[in-house]
Amino acid sequence: MLVLEEQRYIHEDLERLEQGVADRIRDEPKHIRDRLNRDHEISQLLDQIQVQSSNLLGIYKDDTGVRSTEIQQIGTGDPFEEFYKQLKDVRDHHARYPNEQAENSEQRYKAKRAGDGLDPMPSIVDSLFSGEEAYGRFFDLNPCHEAYLNLPTVKRLTYLQYLESFDNFAPGYGGVKRGDKLTDQYFTYVGQVAEYLESFMRRTRPLENVDKVLASFDKEFEAAWDKDEVEGWKEDSATNNTTKATTTADAIWCDDCEKEFKNENVYKNHLTGRKHLKAAEQRKLRQEDANDIPSGAGSGAVSATRLKERAISEREYRVKRLASAMSTERSDTRVNVERKQGMTERERQQELDNLMNSAEGPREAAQEDDGDDEDGEEKIYNPLKLPLAWDGKPIPFWLYRLHGLGVEFPCEICGNFVYMGRRAFDKHFNEARHVYGLKCLGVNNTSLFRDITRIDEAMKLWEKIQRERKRTTVDEGSVVQMEDGEGNVMPEKVYYDLQKQGMSQITKPLPALYTVYVLRSTVRHASLYIGSTPNPPRRLKQHNGLAPGGASRTARQTLRPWEMIMLVSGFPSMVAALKFEWALTNPHVSMHIPTESRITIATKKKRNGGPKRPVHNLKSVVANIHLLVGVPSFARWPLNLHFLAKEAYSTWETRLKSVAESPKACMEIVTDFDPSSESESSVPTPRGIHAFPLDYSSIKPYVEKAHNVVSFEQEGNCVHCHEELESAKGLHPMCPNDGCEAMGHLDCWSKHALAGDDDGALIPERCTCPSCGGSVRWGDMIKELTLRVRSPKDVEKLLKKKRVTKKTAAVAS
Repeated sequence: MLVLEEQRYIHEDLERLEQGVADRIRDEPKHIRDRLNRDHEISQLLDQIQVQSSNLLGIYKDDTGVRSTEIQQIGTGDPFEEFYKQLKDVRDHHARYPNEQAENSEQRYKAKRAGDGLDPMPSIVDSLFSGEEAYGRFFDLNPCHEAYLNLPTVKRLTYLQYLESFDNFAPGYGGVKRGDKLTDQYFTYVGQVAEYLESFMRRTRPLENVDKVLASFDKEFEAAWDKDEVEGWKEDSATNNTTKATTTADAIWCDDCEKEFKNENVYKNHLTGRKHLKAAEQRKLRQEDANDIPSGAGSGAVSATRLKERAISEREYRVKRLASAMSTERSDTRVNVERKQGMTERERQQELDNLMNSAEGPREAAQEDDGDDEDGEEKIYNPLKLPLAWDGKPIPFWLYRLHGLGVEFPCEICGNFVYMGRRAFDKHFNEARHVYGLKCLGVNNTSLFRDITRIDEAMKLWEKIQRERKRTTVDEGSVVQMEDGEGNVMPEKVYYDLQKQGMSQITKPLPALYTVYVLRSTVRHASLYIGSTPNPPRRLKQHNGLAPGGASRTARQTLRPWEMIMLVSGFPSMVAALKFEWALTNPHVSMHIPTESRITIATKKKRNGGPKRPVHNLKSVVANIHLLVGVPSFARWPLNLHFLAKEAYSTWETRLKSVAESPKACMEIVTDFDPSSESESSVPTPRGIHAFPLDYSSIKPYVEKAHNVVSFEQEGNCVHCHEELESAKGLHPMCPNDGCEAMGHLDCWSKHALAGDDDGALIPERCTCPSCGGSVRWGDMIKELTLRVRSPKDVEKLLKKKRVTKKTAAVAS
């Protein structure tokens, strides 16, 4: 299409859009459904006018110069040449597609009326409102009312009482105190109410700029919060002892319980009660949290509790303003609920039927006076050919559409029989016709063939089932034992079957600990064994026969007990540890080690002709560990090397002196030898394998810091690109250093950490936090991120406060 022709077409389309808007504004429908439908249509036309206007402005700006070039060609060349060229293309198009119908631009934006003789058009508002809302006349706050009743310590309000007070957030009203509001459940409830009111306003006022109204609400809240004028959330009320005015002269107000007592005797008696002591303790904790600001923060720093209060109060303020803006609908809802409470069930159902039938438009009978025919029977008016109900009359059209009785579902297995409606289609899979069709195809187990209607699909599935059945009968499993992330030992076949059913490591966080260890017999030091485990103390007991499990190579009583002399920790998953273990056990055939760098070489062969594994010794194991931590497969992992025996550490130092390559700088080397009797202290401290953190308790402060920020949507901006971080969208790691809450996009952290690497690496090792300047280890940051994203139950279990009983309190004191 020529640019000038496109310009003319857009001008014409804009005129037709304006005419369509004018025609709809000229009409004034009587029914609220028709008025809402008209407003939504006008809103859509206005949006289309904005789109077309922006396209037209782009043509007039002519940034590419196509329009000016076309005008120049028309003025200088033959004016009819381009015309005949376009005419030829149009003729060729219609010659190829002779049956293509042209669109009538006159009818494109014309309002559809009942008397036009056209098919009934679906209304826009039919799917926007529930039956309780009655096309935007009333609120439907039943889900919000149920969420309110599920809040702890709230008073049981009826739905009518809830409509009166759902926007009253005064402290203590309805049993919800200020301290009870600082919970995730209350935060979610207030957000649900605000989201519903905003959606209701958008649906009932399509011609109003709702975004601008909400922006004004947020601006008013910001000003009130900065001036500390938000009712119920003033800062001095959380830290100072402010006394509220009482209703009578003898009444006394309790700041801890946020409650008024009738006289002094009642007030003194309640001071020893459990509720008062608990409320006083919670108020003291809130005051400490409000005053607990990190020492390194500036003068404008805000406590975490105050940030939570701001997030909750912002939603409460929006609910108040939205409820006041829709006060008419609120009052009508109360009147409607009171009216329905005095109606019977039959009357309520009849009212709902009348409302839904009115939504189908004015479909009156052609001749109302022809009520009886010659035989005295009532003539049934059924122009849509609806199914008949038990009383011989057609069912309502809304019920016909609800059950999808106009949708056809053919089934090739049943001989191309057509079922009307989803319900009949779902039921026919258990009927004799479908079962007989499957048996004719040779299928015996019909329970696995639900929702399959094509013969070729059924045959492919049956062949696949037969192949799987043959494979499982031939393969009896392997005797190789595998250990999962929980330490359970099982055959290799069972392990991989469970892994296919959901034990994929990508759905789990980075483990708190997974190690590759080296065992040495205390009876004969030349006997070594290499394995992997997430729990070294438990695994050592299994090898020594003190717990069920272990391995067949360590089951000989003449070599027990065994001891762990070396460990490699920091593996990002169980599979990663198993790869390292296999490479260390079979260094003569491992593909992770280059051929020119291989130390251990096989000199003998097995019966099947493959290379036989050489016998391990301490020197070869240490040398292969030094070699593996430097190969590309494992060089970028956050590995740590632990020596629990002096002989192993001395062999390591000898290895470092004999080679030119030193281990990577980011790998930590830890020594923890058995102390001598002279240096042993009176207080026993865990050492060796018993000092390893087997769970996430070592990073609990880090996890709690990130959980508090994310749960209240206070992520802020990215510390690297300074863009706003959208809550619950994307991966946002946090700095693990104490007192720093800097967060950023995962790719921004990665680019920042890899900025100094020139070897094209993909996995970072260390970086510096731009906010606090502290050193950040990539593995620690990713461990917390995966724990937060992939395992919220572990986070809740880690952050759950232990119940303090009188017995434990007495022991602690």
